[in-house]
Amino acid sequence: WYQRRVRAELASESRKRRKFWLGVGFVGCVVGSVAVAGPFVTPALRKHCLPYLPATENTIRLVFGELKGCKGPFIDLGSGDGRVVIEAAKQGYTAAHGIELNVWLVLYSRLRSLFSGTSRQTKFYRADLWKTDLSKYKSIVIFGGEGMMEDLSSKLKKEAAPHTDIISCRFPLDERHWVPTKLIEDGPNPLWRYKQT
Repeated sequence: WYQRRVRAELASESRKRRKFWLGVGFVGCVVGSVAVAGPFVTPALRKHCLPYLPATENTIRLVFGELKGCKGPFIDLGSGDGRVVIEAAKQGYTAAHGIELNVWLVLYSRLRSLFSGTSRQTKFYRADLWKTDLSKYKSIVIFGGEGMMEDLSSKLKKEAAPHTDIISCRFPLDERHWVPTKLIEDGPNPLWRYKQT
């Protein structure tokens, strides 16, 4: 009788421990999922929704074809996985910066830049583009959403230094503030080139 009671208590204790660790594992999975997925989902909750859509190789080729010969600091607004900033460094920009809200993409960009041998010329920041001073940059590339272009056009008009080259990918800047110097067709991803006066 005593042995059966001890076995029953041990089995009960074992079930409690198993339930506890299953609960811990479940909570860990939920917290981990939120930590990883959160930065990809939260942009949809902002005033200006900017989903992550990587630039195509052709778009990158066209961007730097347009910026050939441009000098000065470079910035990619919404730098995603860093491919445009890394290409800027490879094209000879000594200061190529990217700003991105998604912390995982910023970390991935830094790692990618390190492996590509461009980490000395590149810097990736987790930053809000609305709070970033753009006046020090001479080349600005934008991968923005349609709903943000009006506000961004005003910000660029106020902050961009004279003679700054601006390439807007996928959506144009507001025509009340900016007149493109060139439209580059790239299928569903056209580019507009602008020059700050």
